[in-house]
Amino acid sequence: MRTARSRTGLLSQLGARRPRAERPHARPAATQPGAARRLFLARVVAAALALIGAWLPASAAHAAGTVTIVDRSPKEDSGRWKLKMTMNYGGMPHLGHIPMLFSFTPTVHYERALTDKSPETPVLVRIPLQNQQGINESMDVGFSDSSGKVFAITKFDFVLRRDRGFEAGEYELVIKRASDGVQMGQKQKITLQGDNPVIDRRAIVFSGEKKKKDDKADKAEAEKSDEPAKEEAPEGEPAEGTAEAEAPVDDAPPAEAPPPVEPKQGGCGCRLSPDEAATPLALPLVALGAAAVLARRRGERRARRA
Repeated sequence: MRTARSRTGLLSQLGARRPRAERPHARPAATQPGAARRLFLARVVAAALALIGAWLPASAAHAAGTVTIVDRSPKEDSGRWKLKMTMNYGGMPHLGHIPMLFSFTPTVHYERALTDKSPETPVLVRIPLQNQQGINESMDVGFSDSSGKVFAITKFDFVLRRDRGFEAGEYELVIKRASDGVQMGQKQKITLQGDNPVIDRRAIVFSGEKKKKDDKADKAEAEKSDEPAKEEAPEGEPAEGTAEAEAPVDDAPPAEAPPPVEPKQGGCGCRLSPDEAATPLALPLVALGAAAVLARRRGERRARRA
């Protein structure tokens, strides 16, 4: 016998499925037609913008234009070196004269030294340098002529002097614009040829050989100075100095004593001739003078008493 199946179960299942089938399935925006392409384009644009943003600062710091040096190893002339340059600005400059900063960083120093192996002839020694402070020189580079016309390329000479701190050796040259710090051309290596002052690197040796030689020379000079500077006397005639030296001391005549000096007498200091001393009138005159003085004093005493 067949059993009758309830239709309500099937109908209920069909009714339950229909609403699910009728509901539209919502797709994400990424799976919609054209959304993937738009997302890919957005990512490409973002990456391009990021690259452009990173490239702009690098291009600003990168070298602009070119700088060419005719001779990178100039020779010294009267304490100075001349660099002949040709500069391409990389475009038309906005001014006829552009301030530039030339930075020279020493990398190798050329030392001329006297050593134990070469005590007479100086030896050239190349001394590498590190972390050296650069020598900065400022200069206005002209890109215009006398009429005021501006050009993109110019030629000029740059002079380096010893009194500005430069010496024979190797340097790295970097040129920048003073206004924005943009580097002009690439970093260049230059060599300044010349003779630096000689430095004595010989070891100090303490020896007495030189002193002995000096002592001998001093003795010879002393012997020469002790010799008499007079000519020898002819044979048979004794020299004056010898005769005087050999003469006995007792034979010399005795030196005469000076005549006695009479003692100085007191008085007025006047000397009278013998005739005046014998004159008899001198005493009466003296007596009269004394009597006059006494009479005068007596008259004065009387006048006081009265």
